[in-house]
Amino acid sequence: MATGVCIYCGRTLDVQELLDKAGKFRCKNEQDCLDYQIGDDAAGNLDDPEYWPSIVKSALSDAAERLSAYGTRKDTAGIGDSAEESGWMRAVIDALAAEYREKPRFAFRYDESGNSFAVSFGEADQGSHFTAQIAILAGTRYALTVAGAERSGDPAGVYREFIYKTYPVGLREDALRDLSVVLLAFEAEEGARPALLCEFRREIESRCCSE
Repeated sequence: MATGVCIYCGRTLDVQELLDKAGKFRCKNEQDCLDYQIGDDAAGNLDDPEYWPSIVKSALSDAAERLSAYGTRKDTAGIGDSAEESGWMRAVIDALAAEYREKPRFAFRYDESGNSFAVSFGEADQGSHFTAQIAILAGTRYALTVAGAERSGDPAGVYREFIYKTYPVGLREDALRDLSVVLLAFEAEEGARPALLCEFRREIESRCCSE
């Protein structure tokens, strides 16, 4: 019986339970995959130094696939334990900084209060600066916010608007995957960046409508 390993939950499953995308497997049952990831050993993940770096690599890989899909579309009109939250945010920002250490246009900032972390992207020659942030909301949610300032003028207007999405406390990996799409869109060629961010915004807005 043929099997494969899900890139998200790490389980070895029958191929009939997996989707094969570009040679990488992921669970067909996304909810079961997420439940497994945040299951009984969720608290122990912070003790594994490889957990968040592996999630970051997986998220960036998935983000590249999502941006590629954007290019094929036609254009149309009180939370958990504070120590745990602080721990996973610190681990994520450290892992992202390690992935982007050769890319000086990116800067990574962690709020020592443990309530948020942010990634800034700047282009001195273009006079532009953009920021993406994940923060803890009061209650049981996270928020991804994307905004920027285009001093040279942006006819598409995408950078003058916030991209905003919230996530339940159990879906912090989803927030990271969406953040990864934004980071790869920041890196895109100047002419392609607005369209990619617009597509991303459409995607998350459509998800909000269906939730």
